[in-house]
Amino acid sequence: MRPMLNVAIRIARQIGDIILTYYEKQKQYFNDEDYNFIIKKMIFMISRMIIRTLQNTYHQSFSIKYKKELLILQWQQTIWIINPLDGIDNFIKKFPHFCTSIVILIKGKTEISLVYDPLRNDLFTAIRGQNTQLNGYKLRCNDKIYNSTLFITVNTNYLINNQYINIMKIFIEKTIALRMCGSIALDLAYLSANKINCYIYDNISHFYYFLAGELLIKESGGLITNLIGHCYDKHSKNILAAHANILKIFLSKNQIT
Repeated sequence: MRPMLNVAIRIARQIGDIILTYYEKQKQYFNDEDYNFIIKKMIFMISRMIIRTLQNTYHQSFSIKYKKELLILQWQQTIWIINPLDGIDNFIKKFPHFCTSIVILIKGKTEISLVYDPLRNDLFTAIRGQNTQLNGYKLRCNDKIYNSTLFITVNTNYLINNQYINIMKIFIEKTIALRMCGSIALDLAYLSANKINCYIYDNISHFYYFLAGELLIKESGGLITNLIGHCYDKHSKNILAAHANILKIFLSKNQIT
């Protein structure tokens, strides 16, 4: 698996170079049409680079599909799912929280996961059964809550759904710092690195967006369920991710109706 991960790393860094080039030029754009054009141009350039790199590396013919922002390439039983820019709105607003994610599935199982933050040059990687790493250093998800402050990342659908308001009462004895950061893969990578304590997402549109972060969390020792404690799968409409001890605090109360 390591040679395949090395190819993914090379692609991610090349994507990062392209993204940073356009990120630094943003002051030249003035309206929505400019931004839409430049995003499409950037994604097109990235897609061509990805396809060319994989063809030159593996000398295989493969099918190519696009699902919204995702580029999906498949040959035989190997599938590459690449999100060149997870956090497009952040990129446009120059909010420094976006990333590239790459997932490699073999025979239907996620075997390799990569999340790359080009601004910070942070590279999160995971191979099934071989732990999660950040820039080559092993990560372990833990249950430490510093200064009694629990950092929870949520999406806006969660906040406006009244049936979930009671779950916040579980942490009444703690100070809760809510974050809505706008990059699913990078948020989940931060959970694996203990930069946040818990991740909650409601009203999932497509599980492909969570695959990269899913393996990072599992290989770092974290857990992922839905909001009532059932196993997370491609049919789940919401997810709850954290260290097992923090998950227990949510799920033991069972206040979600």
